[in-house]
Amino acid sequence: MMGESATTAGNGRGRVSVRTAPADWALWRLPRRGLAWYLLAVDVAALAGTAFAAVRLPPTRPVLLPFLVLLAGLLLCAEFCRAVERNRVDALDPGIDLPWIFAGVLILPPQAVAGLIVVSGAYRWLRVRRRPPHRQVFGVAATLCAAVLSAAFLGLTTGDPLRGIGADSRASGLLFVSGLLFFLVNAALLRVLGAPRPAGYVFDAAMVALGVVLAVLLAAAPLVVPLLVAAVVVLHRGSLARTRREVALDPLTAVLTAESWREAAKAEAARLRRGPGAAALLLDLDRFGQLNDWHGRGVGDAVLRAVADALRAEVRSADLVGRSGGGEFAVLLPATGRFDALAIAERLRLRVAATAVSLKPAGDAPQFAGTTVSVGVAALPGDGDTFDDVVAAARTALGRAKRAGRNRTVCAEGGPVT
Repeated sequence: MMGESATTAGNGRGRVSVRTAPADWALWRLPRRGLAWYLLAVDVAALAGTAFAAVRLPPTRPVLLPFLVLLAGLLLCAEFCRAVERNRVDALDPGIDLPWIFAGVLILPPQAVAGLIVVSGAYRWLRVRRRPPHRQVFGVAATLCAAVLSAAFLGLTTGDPLRGIGADSRASGLLFVSGLLFFLVNAALLRVLGAPRPAGYVFDAAMVALGVVLAVLLAAAPLVVPLLVAAVVVLHRGSLARTRREVALDPLTAVLTAESWREAAKAEAARLRRGPGAAALLLDLDRFGQLNDWHGRGVGDAVLRAVADALRAEVRSADLVGRSGGGEFAVLLPATGRFDALAIAERLRLRVAATAVSLKPAGDAPQFAGTTVSVGVAALPGDGDTFDDVVAAARTALGRAKRAGRNRTVCAEGGPVT
C-alpha cells in the first residue's frame, strides 16, 4: 500500500499506516510511470464526467426510495457473498454489486449512481479485500466512467429507457446497447491492471444483464426485489463450493497451495505462450528457520501471513500468488516481460522488508519481528520454452540470490539487481 504494514502476531490482523506525502505513494512505484498517469487520468475523467452528467441529466422521477432500495440490496448481497468475492481474482470490478449499480444507471440520476459506486468501493475496501489505495480508487473511477457514458447514451437516445421495453424493439435495443457499453468500458479500463479469465467476463456480463431485470422489477413491482436479493445470494454463494473444489487455498496464508498454483499458473502460461508471455517469481524468506527458532512458530506463522498479505496487496488482480511450502512463495505475472517482472520483484522485495509483526513489548520498548526475501525471476518464453523450464530457471536464479548474500533479486539470465 502507500505505507508500511504491521501485523499483530496474536490474531493476524493488520494495521496500515499511510504516509500522507504524495511523493511516497505506491502509485509512483508502478513499473511504468505512464501507467501511473493513466490511472490518474481515469480518476480525473470519472470526477469530471460525473459532475458534468449531474448538471446535464437532472432527475426525472423520485430518487430517494429507489436509491435506498438499491443501496440496501447492494450491501446485503455484498455481505452475504463476501466469502465468494474474496476468492475472485478479478476483484477490481464491483462483482456482485454490478446488478445494483447498472439498475441505478437505468433509473437514477448520475449523482445517485455515483453514490452507489462509491459505497460499493468503500465496502469492498473495508470488508472484502484491501488493495493499494491507487488500485481501489481506480476500480471505482473505472466503474464511474462506464456508468456516466452509459447514462449519457441513454439520455441522448431515450428519455425513459424502461418505457416500452416489452413491446418496443427500439427501446429494448437501446437498453441492450447501454448495457453493452457499460460492460465494455468498465472491462477495457480495468484491463490495463490485468485481464481476468474469460469466466470473469462472463460473470460480469451476466451481472449487468441481471441489472436490467432488477431495474424493471424496481419500477414495476418493488416488493419483488427482496426475492431477487435472496436468489442472487443463494446462486452466488453456491459458486463458493465449486471455487473451493477448483482452487485450494493455503489455510495459513489464504494464497494458493503449491499444487493449485502450479496447475493454474501452467494453464495461464500455456494460454499466453504465443502472445504476451508471462513471468514467474520465486520468493524465499531469508533465514526463516532461525526466525521460528528465536521467536516461536506462532510468530513465524504471523510473519507468513503478513508476507502473503503484502504480496497480494502489491500484485495485480490477474496475477497468481501461491505458497510453495515453508517460507517460499511463487507469483505468476501474466502478460509481463522480464524488465517489468524485475521491477515488480524489486517492489515486492522492498515491501516484504518493510513488513513486520509486533511482539510482546520488552519493558517500555515495543519489539517487532520481520524478514527479508530473496527473489528469482524468469520469463516465458525468454528463459524457457515450457512452464516447467521457466520455473526451473527462476529456482536457479533464486539459488544465486541466496548465495550472493540474500535480500536481493536475481534474473535467470542477468546478474543481481540489488
